[in-house]
Amino acid sequence: MEMIFKVLECTDTQKLIYTGFQLQDEVAAWWKSTKPNLEVTHPNPTWEQFKEVFFRNYFPESFRDEKEVEFMALTQGSKSVLDYQQQFEDLFHFTPEHMRSDACKSKKFEKGVKPEISVMLAILDIQSYAQMVQKTKTMEDRLKEKNPILQG
Repeated sequence: MEMIFKVLECTDTQKLIYTGFQLQDEVAAWWKSTKPNLEVTHPNPTWEQFKEVFFRNYFPESFRDEKEVEFMALTQGSKSVLDYQQQFEDLFHFTPEHMRSDACKSKKFEKGVKPEISVMLAILDIQSYAQMVQKTKTMEDRLKEKNPILQG
């Protein structure tokens, strides 16, 4: 949904309206009862505030802590860059607030890639996460072209 919000350049109010429309069954009931409480403490709730109450309700603190530890230890290992990126983004939701800037996200991603790619990325000054992912995928493709054994 966040990718759609970015493309449509939605305001927080629009995000909450669209999200409320998408929720179904028990989650829709949860939001119907939670929204008034959130609006009491935050008259104009933001998307970040919605996510905070959502995650608090559906992901207990122990689960979030476990996922944060998993994220901090995440490396590419034998995975493709695409698979590493997918796992990275799945776990990124559980990162501490101080690591959420695009530059920190980019740096964490870089630190987790295979050493033969990381050494090439280190000489570049990439601050953007999207650019980091793209350059990493390009480098992986180039390494596979040079060494067909890696293509499996």
